[in-house]
Amino acid sequence: MRLIEGIIRDGFFWLRENLFKSFFNSFMTLLSVVLVGYLFYGFLGFLVNADWTVVEVNRRLLLLGRLPIGNEIRGWSILWLSLSLICISMGIWGSLNVKDILIVFVISLITFFIFGTLDSIYLILITYFLAFIAYSFSTYFLRKKYLEISKKFLIFGWIFIIPIFIFILLIGNGPSPTLWGGFLLNIILASVAIIAGFPLGLFLGLGRASSFPVIKLASTLYIEVIRGAPLVAWLLLAWFVLPTFLPSLFGLNEVSIVIRAMIVLSIFVSAYIAEVIRGGLQSIPKGQLEAADALGLNPIDSTVNIVLPQAIRVVIPALVSTFIAMFKDTSLVFILALTDLLQVGRLIPEQEPEFFGRQLEALLVVAYLFWIISVSLSNLSSRLEKAMGIGVR
Repeated sequence: MRLIEGIIRDGFFWLRENLFKSFFNSFMTLLSVVLVGYLFYGFLGFLVNADWTVVEVNRRLLLLGRLPIGNEIRGWSILWLSLSLICISMGIWGSLNVKDILIVFVISLITFFIFGTLDSIYLILITYFLAFIAYSFSTYFLRKKYLEISKKFLIFGWIFIIPIFIFILLIGNGPSPTLWGGFLLNIILASVAIIAGFPLGLFLGLGRASSFPVIKLASTLYIEVIRGAPLVAWLLLAWFVLPTFLPSLFGLNEVSIVIRAMIVLSIFVSAYIAEVIRGGLQSIPKGQLEAADALGLNPIDSTVNIVLPQAIRVVIPALVSTFIAMFKDTSLVFILALTDLLQVGRLIPEQEPEFFGRQLEALLVVAYLFWIISVSLSNLSSRLEKAMGIGVR
């Protein structure tokens, strides 16, 4: 009884100190409650009264685009592999509390409720089972006995995950890359752009901060030229111009439009990552380099072991923001005639007369899927900042 009274007393104290401490605070709290309640009531009314048939009928198109029938297992395999890596990473580098588990469970439940069918129930159960096994195995076994070697294997796993994804999609006379689409295409394009663009941007950032004039000029020219034009222009160049610059050796000049999009997205995001890294490099005091010189470290050792770890630590929030922006920018590949998630959501009501006027329902599901990835990356950034003590004095 006393415990309950204590919880209630602490709750009232928190409300008074944070929401009702003054007249202005109380007024803003009540105004916010009314505004949020009004918006929530309207949104809830839309969810209840909306016709979700357009999503039920086209759920496969939203997730996989024009991927031929019978290739769904490729998409599930990619989901299982990536989910296993995510769960193992969380088990080794972090931990989940009850709140995190509840949020993940609710989000996954809503996602499976939207896209799941009775025929896929067993696949959904396999997904939950693999996630539980991967997290439990990493937390209670790998983390206690093989922590360091597990971290190294995980790093290699994340590096090679994209080639593995592409291998899964192409193995056994798999569908042409031009048939990849839906949410799967957005995930693959964003992953390739981030994984390929980060090391390139890292070298460009170091090059722009270099004391060698030639390296600095070349890096600066690359960054300014790429950032000087919108992504749409570079994608159009990839469609019409890039094949003329690629050699005919091994048929490189006839490379798929999806591969061209990957190349352009990686080049584009690397220029922005380079500027983020350069900002981190400028935050390092010169005394750090002078101390490294005093210890007899050469420029490469001092950069790799002293400067870069501190610079990347400082710019983690900006880097993650760049990754989120890149993920959302993958929706621009519709100008290359690729059926990404947003393009599918837009075209469903136009190509199927029975769903005319039901575009809002489809676009709401599209926004939900983009929101899941963006919030997950944002939460990852917050966890990294907290683990590294960023912003804590």
